[in-house]
Amino acid sequence: MRQIVESLMRLAAADAARYARSRQRNTALYAVAGVAGLTAYACLVTAGVIALARRSDPVLAACAAAAAFAALALLVIAVVAVLNRRERQWLRDRRSLYSNAMVALTGEALGPRGLALVGAALIAGLVMTGPADADPPGGDDGV
Repeated sequence: MRQIVESLMRLAAADAARYARSRQRNTALYAVAGVAGLTAYACLVTAGVIALARRSDPVLAACAAAAAFAALALLVIAVVAVLNRRERQWLRDRRSLYSNAMVALTGEALGPRGLALVGAALIAGLVMTGPADADPPGGDDGV
């Protein structure tokens, strides 16, 4: 049983490290996307100013630069979305692993009789509490 607990502790430490790396990665990528988006905005503003000032080819160049930075921002956001989807799937799988480990650990710690007692206590607690919105016996008319 001690080996199971030690394994779970190592697994939890590794998961915490992965979570921290994931948050750092997302922060960095969103920062890149934010800078690219602000650059696209600045280029569009510059293009508008140039269009009003000259109405010539420099406007097309500024619009092309703005479009390129906007495409870069959208690409980075798409990459972050795909990475986050993978991370959510990994978390679902990990939760299942922890749940199964807890069931095994509980079964190991309590044994079959202890597990049956815990199950009976949980069922009794659910039966005794009942639904939260149920009417009290006898109704509200006091009879």
